[in-house]
Amino acid sequence: MQAAEATQLFQSDASLAVGRERAAKAERTAHGAEHGHPIWIGKHASPLPAHDEADAPAPPVDVAALASRAAGADGGLVKVIAAHVPHASGTHIWTAESGRVARATDLESGACVQQLRAHTAPVSALASLRVGAETLLFTASWDKSICVWLAGDARAAPVLTVPDAASDFIKALHVDAAHQCLVSGGSDRVVRVWDLAPLAEWAASPASRAAACPALRLLGAVRAHTRPVLALTTLPPPPAGVAIAEGVARGLCLFSGDSMGRILEVHVALDGATRDAHCDVVRELDGHETGVHGMAPVWRLCADDTQATADLWTTSADCSVRRFPLAAAGRRGTAPGRVSHAGAPLGRVPPVRADIVVPLRDAAKSVLPLGAVDDALQELVLVGHASGAIDVWDVEEAPRLVRVLDAHWHEVSFLGAWARADGVVWLVSASLDGTLRRWPLVRVVHGGGGGGAGGAAADAGGAGDAGGAGGAGVALTAEEEAELAALMDE
Repeated sequence: MQAAEATQLFQSDASLAVGRERAAKAERTAHGAEHGHPIWIGKHASPLPAHDEADAPAPPVDVAALASRAAGADGGLVKVIAAHVPHASGTHIWTAESGRVARATDLESGACVQQLRAHTAPVSALASLRVGAETLLFTASWDKSICVWLAGDARAAPVLTVPDAASDFIKALHVDAAHQCLVSGGSDRVVRVWDLAPLAEWAASPASRAAACPALRLLGAVRAHTRPVLALTTLPPPPAGVAIAEGVARGLCLFSGDSMGRILEVHVALDGATRDAHCDVVRELDGHETGVHGMAPVWRLCADDTQATADLWTTSADCSVRRFPLAAAGRRGTAPGRVSHAGAPLGRVPPVRADIVVPLRDAAKSVLPLGAVDDALQELVLVGHASGAIDVWDVEEAPRLVRVLDAHWHEVSFLGAWARADGVVWLVSASLDGTLRRWPLVRVVHGGGGGGAGGAAADAGGAGDAGGAGGAGVALTAEEEAELAALMDE
């Protein structure tokens, strides 16, 4: 009698079929510019070629191990739950991993440059604050703690640990650098605002760092959510020299999204003397039916170019991406709100509804409006799917799928931007498949060979106008159609 692989026990035939499909894609996308110059985290260096993209060496990927261990429902050997690029002009990306590790990887060389170990459960979130030449890194975990580190420091231990920063799993962290605040949220449904000003003062000079790191002080909390908080962000500073449209908040404006699809806009007023925070739930952003996994704010100029407005792009397990305009100026209409019952709208003013809805073929976990990278690209948005696909959508008129990047074989947990030393902007993605992918922005936008733009099949069969919740225009190959039919017949 032949023993079954441990990873095949207690799995359905459909689950095993998904695993085989993922293993095949892992092998096919293991190398090459067209697949995002993959970095296999923790395995080996994967340097970007200086000139000819064909010069990049093929990584030694053990495809057999991927097929038997890393291509099932649980993802890769290294599962990236979250990622963060501390400085857009730097070369490091930090990853929060299921193996209780926070890791820094050099995006040029692909080599691991630092590993941080202190948590006793998966590291679920991270954020950073730049203080002069130093960077304070914050990590959070399912162990309910927050750790503070000096990035690049030779010490293996955190400079500060808050062991009971929540009463349940922490799932999201965000730093608002302009107001020197850290925001955390998670399964206990509470959003907490922490004071980073004393830590920033401590990190500012070697003399002050000779003393112990000051404690992380809680400034205030939001207890309006009735489900776990999954995503947090704040509105970045507005563009200089332009009037701000009426309806867009000044000061510290926080957004929190939960597993029921509710998104709250919270204005945080900091006392000038004590820095105690008064958290005021102003309104709800009404639209998503279930978990909100990604949020990205972006400023844009109104049509008259005399004032700026702000939007919040969100993505959800309800298979949609939405744009919520925070001011009436520049709004393109109003989409229907949520259908499911979630209780009375929260806040002291009426809810905001989306003016753009992008229907997707499956759940999405990450979103990046390219207007946040380049003002000239306001009409483009990137979406990272639970299936591993990365879509490029044009939303200038009706949402239109432009191309699909052929890369990850499992959930895309992060999308971000990074500028190389020559000033050329690249996009970077991370996934539960254990890889990082690097894409030249110009090729993501314009397509073309070698840029990871999905190839001829994606450009020809994957692009088209979105029609219906499935995102029309995404064609299946003959092999995929046969496999789908076989699965449906089971």
